[in-house]
Amino acid sequence: MKREKSMLRKHASQAKSRLAAGFWDVGHSKVSLTNINDPMCADEQFYRRIETFLREGEENPLQHMLDADYMSTLSDADRQRYVLNMSFRVAKSIERYNNVC
Repeated sequence: MKREKSMLRKHASQAKSRLAAGFWDVGHSKVSLTNINDPMCADEQFYRRIETFLREGEENPLQHMLDADYMSTLSDADRQRYVLNMSFRVAKSIERYNNVC
């Protein structure tokens, strides 16, 4: 009976294959989106969207990230919480972008 790999072993195996393929030598241009439900992948996708807005010279990427339809269904307190949460995420992404560039 074949022993199933644990999640840690799978990640270690993937990392080893990336290193062997020279992933970090080419500026890590390859992004694997194998599991979109993974919170880390969602954060990376969010960052990539912010990065695109910043590269295009967008002054306020927050306005593009807010969902107006979703916000119309929220109460005032929930709307404020949503905007505040999104602004923290955008600020974190902008800070990451500034550190990289």
